[in-house]
Amino acid sequence: MTEVSVPVPVARRAGTARQLSRWAMPVVFVVLVAVATATTPDFLTFDNLRGVLINTSVTGIAAVGMTAITLSGNLFSLGTGQSAMLASILFMSVAAHGGSLVAGALLALVTLVVIGLVQSLAVAAGLNPVVTTLAAGALIYGVVAAVTGGAVISAPASGVGALAATTLLAIPLPVWVFVAFTGLVWLFVERTVPGRRLVLVGANREAAVTSGISVRSATAWAFVIMSVGFTVAGVFSASQLGQVTVNNLSELTVDAVAAVLVGGTAVSGGDGSPVRSAAGALVIVVLQNVLLLHGLTTGVRVLGEGILIIVVVAVLHLARRWAS
Repeated sequence: MTEVSVPVPVARRAGTARQLSRWAMPVVFVVLVAVATATTPDFLTFDNLRGVLINTSVTGIAAVGMTAITLSGNLFSLGTGQSAMLASILFMSVAAHGGSLVAGALLALVTLVVIGLVQSLAVAAGLNPVVTTLAAGALIYGVVAAVTGGAVISAPASGVGALAATTLLAIPLPVWVFVAFTGLVWLFVERTVPGRRLVLVGANREAAVTSGISVRSATAWAFVIMSVGFTVAGVFSASQLGQVTVNNLSELTVDAVAAVLVGGTAVSGGDGSPVRSAAGALVIVVLQNVLLLHGLTTGVRVLGEGILIIVVVAVLHLARRWAS
């Protein structure tokens, strides 16, 4: 009987790919910080690092929320910036009319969750998620622009700014919320039945349906988590800026998608982690910060971000193909 030898066992290749996905982000982060420290004198100052963490919190919360729909096999939301902007507008509008900050945040949350659920129904029914979220973003922008007329909305006497200025152990509140939200989404994905079903739908939709898993339910959970993330990001953005307009957060969509991709979540779904997306957001913001400290233009900073995305995604894609 002739023995058939396999040069590289599939299991070993899959394990190597998983290790690469797990360690790619820490390696990129360490290299980036080392280069920044060596080339940028102002990088390790307390004020700069504090600013990096604050900026990461908004991008990171949005990216962690978006990770849920990517894991479910529904790609990305191209209405991220518009959704977070709507949350900012609603939150600030309530504060400007004398309402409580809690009421403003709840109004924003309920509104975005409803919009997210409507999108989830459309996607579960077979509509392309990119087209659906892009259309939702366009509708949100159009309605808000028409209602506000592009006016600046602020609430100087409401204490909105105190939300972002509050610190605990010298760390701003948005950073604590970012860490907590990342942990909660990770627990949902890894430790709950709906979370595991969400990942299974992303990994193999046909097998999930055969097993009795509801694609509509999994998609709804993903869009709800996404909507919560966009709401929190929008509220903290409004608090940090002190005023909002319809053009706020225009770059958030690109930054959040970049964080998810750099974090190693598979575009096809079923493989990834909210924690890695959070780390991806930190890498993106650190890169932008270093380029800004060197006085480079917006175009160069965007180019640097694009190069980083291409390199990381290409490496992870090749690793996954090699393991299959």
